[in-house]
Amino acid sequence: MAGKRKTKQRFTHKMQIKLLAVFAFVLLALVILLVRITYIITTKGNTYAKQVLSQQSYDSQTIPYRRGEILDRNGVILAKSDRVYNLIMDCRAVNSDEDYIEPTIHALKEVYDLDETDLRNCLQNETTADSQYHILMKNISEEQKKAWEDYVSTDSDKKLSDEEIRERNNIQGIWFEEKYVRDYPYSTLASKVIGFSNDSGDGIAGIENYYDSLLKGTNGRTYGYLNSDDEYEKKTIEPEHGKKLTATLDMNVQEIVEKHIRQFDEEYGDEESNGKGAKNVAVLVMNPNNGEILSMASNSEFDLNNPYDLTDTYTGAQIKAMSDEEYSNALNERWSNFCVSSSYEPGSVVKPITVASALQVGAVTDGEHFYCDGYEFITDTRINCDNIYGHGDETLEYAIVNSCNDALMQIAMKMGISNFTAYQQLFGFGSRTGIDLPNETTGVIYTRDTMHEVELATCSFGQGFTCSMVQEAAAFSAAINGGYYYQPHVLKQVQDSEGTVEKTVTPLLLKQPVSSANSALIRRYITTAVQKGTGQKSQVPGYLTGGKTGTAEKIDPETGKRAKGKYLVSFIGACPMDDPQVLIYVIVDEPNVEDQADSSYPQVLFREIATEVFPYLGLYPTEDVTQTLLASLGLTEDDVVQGNASGKQTFNVYGSDGNYYYNCYIKDGTVVSSGGEPVDGCTVNEDGNVVDYYGNIIDITDTSAQKDDLDPVADNPDMASPPQELDDSGTGDRGTSWNGVTAEDLENN
Repeated sequence: MAGKRKTKQRFTHKMQIKLLAVFAFVLLALVILLVRITYIITTKGNTYAKQVLSQQSYDSQTIPYRRGEILDRNGVILAKSDRVYNLIMDCRAVNSDEDYIEPTIHALKEVYDLDETDLRNCLQNETTADSQYHILMKNISEEQKKAWEDYVSTDSDKKLSDEEIRERNNIQGIWFEEKYVRDYPYSTLASKVIGFSNDSGDGIAGIENYYDSLLKGTNGRTYGYLNSDDEYEKKTIEPEHGKKLTATLDMNVQEIVEKHIRQFDEEYGDEESNGKGAKNVAVLVMNPNNGEILSMASNSEFDLNNPYDLTDTYTGAQIKAMSDEEYSNALNERWSNFCVSSSYEPGSVVKPITVASALQVGAVTDGEHFYCDGYEFITDTRINCDNIYGHGDETLEYAIVNSCNDALMQIAMKMGISNFTAYQQLFGFGSRTGIDLPNETTGVIYTRDTMHEVELATCSFGQGFTCSMVQEAAAFSAAINGGYYYQPHVLKQVQDSEGTVEKTVTPLLLKQPVSSANSALIRRYITTAVQKGTGQKSQVPGYLTGGKTGTAEKIDPETGKRAKGKYLVSFIGACPMDDPQVLIYVIVDEPNVEDQADSSYPQVLFREIATEVFPYLGLYPTEDVTQTLLASLGLTEDDVVQGNASGKQTFNVYGSDGNYYYNCYIKDGTVVSSGGEPVDGCTVNEDGNVVDYYGNIIDITDTSAQKDDLDPVADNPDMASPPQELDDSGTGDRGTSWNGVTAEDLENN
């Protein structure tokens, strides 16, 4: 059976017509699209080109935040950020039209005196000719920026010729990059506490590092675009600036402390010691009743405005020869805060703490007697007292007064290892205090399991364990302030960038290691130690102080044995002894003298600092200054008067009661009289200067601002007679109310 024959499909005429129609339609669409594109390019091409260009040039510009200020407790600025600019040239923009080159170069020469050859090289060199970001100048001021803006301006009041206007309009490709640079007005003052921030805005040391997250802000941003009317518009998100921090530091106290440290270095330093009077000289001043640090300093402060400079310690050749690791270690050592980050054996300054602990556990009682024969045998180890001939019979009080190691070992044995180690921890040894500064050390103490009788004996008088200055200061404060252990701190207040207070730091009471009764006994003991014992050279004429000396023979790190002749000597003291308000702790580590085991060095330094600090802080002298005392200290009456006078940054003001107050000063941001009472009607303005009741502005940094400058009574320049009280109208004669000032006082003043 034959199969079916397949029919062949043909490309019919009808199909050809359909295909032609589709082709014609596509072709027509393409023609219409081409016509439309041509129309757009012809009519709005320039607009769209500008939009693309605007997105390239103005899409996003960062507005940097300002890092927060750091101030001292009196409002003195310690760290601030100044707005500056980098001068930027967009070489591609300048080269985009030959008409732009000469006017732009001429303007840069006129305004900034830039070298023409260098500018042309930037525009012609193949490596920079196409650059859109070429820095011409760094850190120029607001005034320098305004000078450029004034030059390129074509305002009608400048009366420029058409040619000059044309030239100004052809100045292209120059813009200013805004940024902030950190500035430290007092350079080296309190450098270890304040710290610094690097070029990236990161805190590196001190408060700058610890509170970096608060000091930092958030950058803002500017968006630019052309709107539907071809007009350039800008949207700005403002930056959030960093917080303003007020520290507990008092820069007047800090300046006094650092001045006396410098004087110590000048007296005992030499070329071999690189001008230092000791390997380390460090001083800590704090309020024992709340943990506020008023001053913290050492003899290795550095320039906060140039923190990477090591040339005062190393030669240029030595620095050049350093490896990266050696250079980094040298910088870290430079920035390290001895008072917080270094640990050492404290010596006898811990004896009052040992005795306070023994009293608290009932191991000893006030008036109990001990016999010192110059040593104790602990198991098979002989441990000597400082007085190898023995102190003989002495009470608990005189164990501290005479700084008797023998008696302290006996006291520790009465306590036992468990109690001793427990109270070391209660007083904060072996753990961080929590002070708000970076890199705090813990020190090293024995535990109940690792301590034995010999270690118990040596730790009782401050050898065999290590601590930091801030640990000892906090523990000593608790022993004398009624028994309360406060966390040391350096932050007092946080404000936003507009000055609104967000947080005021409340002193943090952590524990009460000893009772107020036992604390009172310790105050009595250390007062006697200064009056009659090892601390007599620390006496401050006019003031009743208490304190304790410390002499610790150092350990050679290479041998692990006592380094003969190497000592760390110290003194810690407070005032007034009925209610301690100020604590000063002084360390002299390896003094540059033949006999290092002499605690007189820190005692004298304590006395010199206290002589100025006590009156500045409003502490009244309560004791008679006898010639016998002055002779024993090697002082004259003039020395005492000068010390008291230099301790205050004083000024004279009128209060709202019409009285004239002499020798006032600023305390905690408030104007107070010489007796420490607030003077009503007087304020401290934003510049840190005082404004009294009558509107007189006193520049407290100007030592010539005396009463003559402030007296509204023009015919009485020498204040020979007192100002009168105002009558009811506020304009009459003044009476004779003088805030208790006598005629003799006026003559002396």
